Amino acid sequence: MTRTVPVLILTGYLGAGKTTVLNHVLATGGGRVGVVINDFGDVNVDAGLVAGHVTEPLSIAGGCLCCLQDPAQLDDALRTLSRPALDLDAIVIEGSGIAEPPALLQLVLGSTVDSVRFGGLVEVVDAAHVPHAEQRGWDLAQHVKAAALVLLTRTDVAEPHESARVRERVAQANPHAMVLEAPWGAVDPRLFFDAAERAVPEGGQLPLWELGTAGGHAHHVHHRAASLDVPATVDPAALADLLEDPPDEVYRVKAVVDVATVRGARRYVAHSVAGFVTVERAPRPAGAAPHSVVVAIGPENDAAVPVDLTGIVNRSPAPATARELRRLTRFL
Repeated sequence: MTRTVPVLILTGYLGAGKTTVLNHVLATGGGRVGVVINDFGDVNVDAGLVAGHVTEPLSIAGGCLCCLQDPAQLDDALRTLSRPALDLDAIVIEGSGIAEPPALLQLVLGSTVDSVRFGGLVEVVDAAHVPHAEQRGWDLAQHVKAAALVLLTRTDVAEPHESARVRERVAQANPHAMVLEAPWGAVDPRLFFDAAERAVPEGGQLPLWELGTAGGHAHHVHHRAASLDVPATVDPAALADLLEDPPDEVYRVKAVVDVATVRGARRYVAHSVAGFVTVERAPRPAGAAPHSVVVAIGPENDAAVPVDLTGIVNRSPAPATARELRRLTRFL
């Protein structure tokens, strides 16, 4: 099975703090991240602001991604960055300030590149300057309705009532979006991807980005997780329910599970980002004992991650029925 690389879409109006968030992810993620910079001008201004060493910035200029006449341009970029030789942990698409999030989302979800999967759409909102942005034509409801996560920047300078009002409006436009404060652009990258445990070769450099040591404020937002690690198979229908409709406090679910079928145990790798689900078949050693691992991830500023993962464990010795299995495999 080819490992799939999560693709994170980072959007927001001009000046909302997208590059600051991106810099924080690059500088604190501890992983290998590829970046697609989307500039709508002739000069790659944003590429010069990205932390680390940009040696061959892979940019799509001359228009925002949602206006591409040939969507294959984005597929070419994703295919290049997700090739196994680069061993990336994630790909970030930084949309221009004029990009429409629903259109960006459709481009990624409609990608024909098998080696990538959707990793979430994040909308960055400057909590202190929403009225100013709206005077210039930005539409909060339109831009957050497709978001899995809304990051409120400049909450350190915004008045409390300003931040509260933005939260109310986001909830009205998209009640399923998780809203987090991200002063100085600080958000835990582990909400989006896992950094692989390996050293960067001495003198080695990725074609697009090599992890840098960019300076920044020491403020960090960490994640909280509930986990299940059992020597057992899982109920595929119960797992599908968790993936498709996770609790409000859970942003991301990842799982490597065994499922008992009439043809023997099968192994699946599943990911869910705010209800966007991908499932893949995985190789399973012949004769291996059943083993399933599930992790539900949310931000630390929530009191807990209130999900009882034990409910998905298969309590019956009987294999899953075809109908139960289809509940999970329809996401393949």
